[in-house]
Amino acid sequence: MTCGTVPPDRHHRSWRAPAATGLAGLLIGVLLASVLACKTAPPPPPPVVPPAPPEVPQVVPTPPPQPLLVRVTGSRLNVREAPGTDRRTIAKVKKGERLEVIAEEGKWLQVKFGKDKTGWVHSDYVSREAPGAPCLADKPEAELLTEPTLSFSSGPTLGKVVIEASVDSHGEVVATKLVENSTGDPGLVQFAEDEVRKLRFSPPIQHCRPVPFTYVYTRTF
Repeated sequence: MTCGTVPPDRHHRSWRAPAATGLAGLLIGVLLASVLACKTAPPPPPPVVPPAPPEVPQVVPTPPPQPLLVRVTGSRLNVREAPGTDRRTIAKVKKGERLEVIAEEGKWLQVKFGKDKTGWVHSDYVSREAPGAPCLADKPEAELLTEPTLSFSSGPTLGKVVIEASVDSHGEVVATKLVENSTGDPGLVQFAEDEVRKLRFSPPIQHCRPVPFTYVYTRTF
């Protein structure tokens, strides 16, 4: 590249710019063009984010329904082959037995009893139980939880008093009946009754349920 002509010197020779000056200018031009190209180039597109997978709702399994249970309240309840008092009796169930209900028709319930047997009972003679009610292990006899507080006299033996106590399903004495009094003293009968009413029991268990019972209390004076 020629930068221009200068006046001749005393030797009448012309002067030229060194060749390196043209090369440097070319390099500077290339660099400026690169810088301008970088400033004017469009920005790169944003990265493509893949869409999130659809959220799958969690399915919670539904627990199986609890069976509907009833307990016999009548002393002996007829189980019939079909709903109705005119239908044939196929079995009898005792008071306190637990039955599973599988169908209802009006006031009649179809129940399971025995070993895979079914029949119909009237709902007036059973009571419904809450689903999942615990079944207590059968226990044929009652247990005495509190011992009576006895006081003995140092004198001669006067005799004995025998009290028959009615105990409810909670293990509490609810009534007493005099069976024998060989002492001849009504005051000692009252004393024995007061003692027996303070007793507490664990009742017998029949068909998963505590039941009332009778306890005979003998007191020697």
